[in-house]
Amino acid sequence: MIHAVDIKNLSKIINNTVILDDISLSIEKGSIAGIIGRSGAGKTTLLRCLSGLEAASSGTIHLLGQDIASKNKKNTVPIQQKIGVIFQQFNLLSRRTVFENVAFPLEIRGFSQTLIQERVTHILDLVGLTGKECAYPRELSGGQCQRVAIARALVVDTEVLLCDEFTSALDPETTLDILELLKNINKHLGVTVILITHDMTVVKEICDTVFVLEKGQCVEKGSMSTLLLHPIHETTQSLIGSLFKRELPHSYEERLVHEPLEGSQIIVRLLFSNSAAKEPIIASLVEKFHLPINIISGHLDHVREAVFGQLLMSFPYTQTIFDDVQSYLNHYHVKTECVGYIRD
Repeated sequence: MIHAVDIKNLSKIINNTVILDDISLSIEKGSIAGIIGRSGAGKTTLLRCLSGLEAASSGTIHLLGQDIASKNKKNTVPIQQKIGVIFQQFNLLSRRTVFENVAFPLEIRGFSQTLIQERVTHILDLVGLTGKECAYPRELSGGQCQRVAIARALVVDTEVLLCDEFTSALDPETTLDILELLKNINKHLGVTVILITHDMTVVKEICDTVFVLEKGQCVEKGSMSTLLLHPIHETTQSLIGSLFKRELPHSYEERLVHEPLEGSQIIVRLLFSNSAAKEPIIASLVEKFHLPINIISGHLDHVREAVFGQLLMSFPYTQTIFDDVQSYLNHYHVKTECVGYIRD
């Protein structure tokens, strides 16, 4: 396996405060990785260390096989030029046209006008901005401005694209359009994409691998599918939970208690993936345990080609029945969670 990024024992201390604490992680070349965490977890500082905007206090960062944490800038500059960065704010030059904004990095590096014309034209076509070459940023929508920023980051033969909360200023529909664009760029150019975000919808939509940061440490990592169904750390559970947990109907919520009462119904949340989604699990439960199951709500979603879903249901509670149902559902790799109890 070839790594685009290989970080070992990376720490960053600012004013005696530990921002990054002995982080080690590897990101496969050509993949789309998400680095997630709550505010203050160290995500942006990690991105700044990756991009060369911050120097690490200790540890190593290998980008495409070369150490970019080295203090020898002469050796690190060429490889850092293969990194493109997209920020939350588009940072476009207001007095430059779309073409001129995208051409700016090439001009700084002394490329010929012929090559600039060729590269900028190609990248604008790739990001869907053909025909907007002469427009100014003030004439563009937010999504178009972000496409200009992406084009500018890619125009210099970028191999690693860092995206820092880059969809925060966009509406949900535009966000999905931009994510689709990044997937196409990843597929056709082979660019490694690293997303820094707290938005789990973004991560779910696009990422192959996810790294979870908490208090400057990488507390969990794995495929999106694994983390969705089997989150271990409480930070991951909290972040992932926002994707599938739906509020109970008000008529249930107002009667919900967290200790079983005599004659109560237990409300159970089921989380399941591809294989379980194809099985008649509820029908099997009814047949096997003779349970009068009440389905409260359900939801299906997709992560790439995989199907994930949630189902809220209730049935008469006894500890034995609940244990048996859990054991049965585990056989189908369905995760179960007790939401609470209501009096029948």
